[in-house]
Amino acid sequence: MLPREKRLSKSKDIRSILKNGKRLTMNGINMYVARGMGRVGFITTKGFKNAVSRNKAKRRVRGAFESERLSLDGYDLLFVIRPEVLGLDFEKIKEMIRRLTRCIKDEDISVSFDKVL
Repeated sequence: MLPREKRLSKSKDIRSILKNGKRLTMNGINMYVARGMGRVGFITTKGFKNAVSRNKAKRRVRGAFESERLSLDGYDLLFVIRPEVLGLDFEKIKEMIRRLTRCIKDEDISVSFDKVL
């Protein structure tokens, strides 16, 4: 579990990242990146059938992110999860998280935005 200081929890912060952050997209996951304090948030879209599937998708993406033990200090990340994630196996989700976060390390985020991988 992420420590409290590493979690994005305030709706004001989430709205700010959605509005001003740069977006990277891959197979059911949109990742918004903004300069910040190294916090991470996970939200879902309205397309899920019920709370059980919505929470399962969030748990799987959060678990994949935590298993990678990534340190992205200086960036706030917001993962927007769509229902397509439920059809993917855990290893595929881990690979997607790895590729999305690699883009942050490889590129200057101020230049690239709305990139589909």
